[in-house]
Amino acid sequence: MSFLRNRPGAGPDPEPSKAGGGLPAELTSDLQGIGTVLSRAAVGAARTSLRLQGLARAYEQILSSSSEIQGALSSLGENIQGAAQAAEGGAESSRRMAELTREGLRASEQSVATVHELRRQTGLTDEKLQALMEKVLQVTEVSKVIEEIANRTGLLSLNAAIEAAHAGAAGRGFAVVADEVRKLADRTSQQTHEIGALLSAIQGDLQPAREAMDRSLDLAARTSDQVEAVGHRLSGLAELADEAAGHVNLIARSSVEQTSAAGTLLEASRSLVDSTDHLKGETAALAQDTFHLTTLTEAGYRHLAPYDTGSVFHRSLALGRELARRSAEVLAAPVKAGTLKLEDVLDLRYTEIRGNAIRGLASRFNVDRVPLEGFTPPKFHTAYDMQVDPPLQAIFDEILGREPHLLFALIIDLNSYAPTHNTRFAQDWTGIPEKDLVGNRVKRFFTDNRVLVRGGRHGVGEAGEALPERATREAFRRAGAKLAEPEGGCRDFLVQTYARDTGALVTVLTVPLYVMGQRYGASLLGWTED
Repeated sequence: MSFLRNRPGAGPDPEPSKAGGGLPAELTSDLQGIGTVLSRAAVGAARTSLRLQGLARAYEQILSSSSEIQGALSSLGENIQGAAQAAEGGAESSRRMAELTREGLRASEQSVATVHELRRQTGLTDEKLQALMEKVLQVTEVSKVIEEIANRTGLLSLNAAIEAAHAGAAGRGFAVVADEVRKLADRTSQQTHEIGALLSAIQGDLQPAREAMDRSLDLAARTSDQVEAVGHRLSGLAELADEAAGHVNLIARSSVEQTSAAGTLLEASRSLVDSTDHLKGETAALAQDTFHLTTLTEAGYRHLAPYDTGSVFHRSLALGRELARRSAEVLAAPVKAGTLKLEDVLDLRYTEIRGNAIRGLASRFNVDRVPLEGFTPPKFHTAYDMQVDPPLQAIFDEILGREPHLLFALIIDLNSYAPTHNTRFAQDWTGIPEKDLVGNRVKRFFTDNRVLVRGGRHGVGEAGEALPERATREAFRRAGAKLAEPEGGCRDFLVQTYARDTGALVTVLTVPLYVMGQRYGASLLGWTED
């Protein structure tokens, strides 16, 4: 860190003195007490920072919910306003509908009167038509009588002619009269027959008219009933339209009131969002400030490092330096053997392990329960890890076994990627997320709060430490990162206390790791004093 580099006398830490060697017992006790205070202060600050981060996440959730509520209220206000406008339009439409219905009712009443008059006139016409047909029938009967008289007159004239013939000359005048009477009777009979035919034709023409008139009477009766029924329905519809208009007016007034209320709620939600956002920012800042308090303990550890009091810190520092040295030898071995290039070991490119590649880990742990889409969290492999995993894990386990307080001992690269892990953290994959998160931690990135990223990059410079969690080696070079091993070796280290992704508070010690003079990452040891 910058404040360490800037403190007077800062530089490579001197070799620590032997445990208690040359130090008065009282000073040793005091230094051990200071170490205890440092560790407890770091744990307390880390715990407070963790809780503040949790509080910040809670504020983030509240802020998100408040923003959603604000958006919903804004949308609700717009919907209510639209509903109010629609209700006003609906009220006007209802009033117009009521007016049109009343107009229809009045027209229906006029139609009822017209239909009644039509029905009455049709009845009168039917009566007159009936009387006409009766008179036609009477004329027909009279024509039949005339025809019968004409027929009898013809017979009489025939008899008179016969008698006149019998009378001889005396009957000639009578015969002339009888002949005229016969002719008159024939003409009468013929005309009567023509009148009968004409009356029959008239009667035939009147019969369809009579039937049509009957149908008209029936239709007029039904039409009258239907028009009256329409009138009743229109009357009821007019009442409903008036009632609907009243309800829509009430809705319109209520919508206006709700629009005002929604506006008030929207303003309140905006105030809540602003307040929550402010609290979130303050909490996040406080969490960051609290986390920065742990950097004070880092300086304390730097001051304690030269005086070996036999504490967990001093033992872990010695083991961390040994782990860095021995891991560098393992990483350099395939380069020296010609099976790998140094660029392969230092390369910061990764390939996610999924599909058929999953079976490549079967020699390390059981992968039968791993889905083809891969691990959760994802696992990755590099160009070098398969050649160095077994010897690295053997060293990790040996270092871990030499200090009972340690939780883990491994190495990470500049992006906090761990190619392998302790055997206890390379258990068979169960498919149960809670178990696998703790029991199988090989070949994954550890980016918890960027603490381990910071530890893996400690000493490369602020620009290098500030790069994204996954940066290329070229990006480190462009940022001016210090990637070459210092002359005379590196005695630097970093101690941090943080909360792991499992929830446990852990103190981690990282020692820069160089492979053949180039920065790889760091050795990593962790213990808990909570």
